[in-house]
Amino acid sequence: MTIELDNLVVVGLRQYTKSSLLRSRTAAGARITATVQPVSTEEAAAFIYRTLNPRGYSNRGSPSRIVERDEITFRDPKDTEKVLLEYSVSNLPNLTLALSLNAEVFSEAKIFRHFFAHRARNTYEAVQAFAANLGIFAVDMPEHLILRGRPGTGVRFLDGWLADVEIFFDLAT
Repeated sequence: MTIELDNLVVVGLRQYTKSSLLRSRTAAGARITATVQPVSTEEAAAFIYRTLNPRGYSNRGSPSRIVERDEITFRDPKDTEKVLLEYSVSNLPNLTLALSLNAEVFSEAKIFRHFFAHRARNTYEAVQAFAANLGIFAVDMPEHLILRGRPGTGVRFLDGWLADVEIFFDLAT
């Protein structure tokens, strides 16, 4: 489930950013504006790539279109903010509001995703360091940790992450 949640974050941020550049509508029905006007998702992906990885974009020959399999992967909504700022996208205030949540999922879920996907010593140690930073010791398995209550709140990590994603995208749209 953690891997799928991470995939949801990656795809959700990517689609949100592309649809913003493609002048979709906000949840309130307002048409989004931007200083660029891509006409396809591939063109929007090229603008995103250009902003988030200028050197890589240049090394690829500054393409005007990037197919989905070659799109840049990002998990941090601050990357979306960087793109929206770069192209003066009108729904930036919505994203700024969503960012004010300081949603934990964007920084935490990837630690567990990497462990579950790779099951290596360094990924296990990253989970252990995460737990120790929160004052949680003697974690036998990462699977048990994500089902444990967050110190100070009692909300299970996984439940909190799911809520973070839902609330973040509700506010961002």
